[in-house]
Amino acid sequence: MAVASPNMSYPKPRNVQTKAFAVARADSSTTKCVLPKDAVITNVRVLQTSDAVTGAGAFSVGWSGATTAVLNAFAMATTKVGLAIAGTAIGTVAGAGTKLDSDKVVICSYTVGASTSGGVGYVFIDYFLAGPGENIDD
Repeated sequence: MAVASPNMSYPKPRNVQTKAFAVARADSSTTKCVLPKDAVITNVRVLQTSDAVTGAGAFSVGWSGATTAVLNAFAMATTKVGLAIAGTAIGTVAGAGTKLDSDKVVICSYTVGASTSGGVGYVFIDYFLAGPGENIDD
């Protein structure tokens, strides 16, 4: 909804909450957390704590029926550790920037590829809760 005159009340301020979880090489549709109904994902960050060895590993985060909704094949680098914004790996429109239609059990799956070890870290999912009947920008 567009308003001609933004003011102190519009657009409505939002309180961002974060879910955080570890990513393991053994993750295979592993349950990590639950995002509540009406949550709107605003940002996804990955903190890689160890380099992947030999080749990059990658992982996806989502939920049943949309296993890449949050992250789609995020590569864990062989030469860098640190905090990364998900960028184009942020997933599908079903995950980011859309109100969730129900509670979502978040799952993670890791694809080792040519990596022999390392390539692990943490995921931080930032979201706010839109009220019933509200749009993202209400």
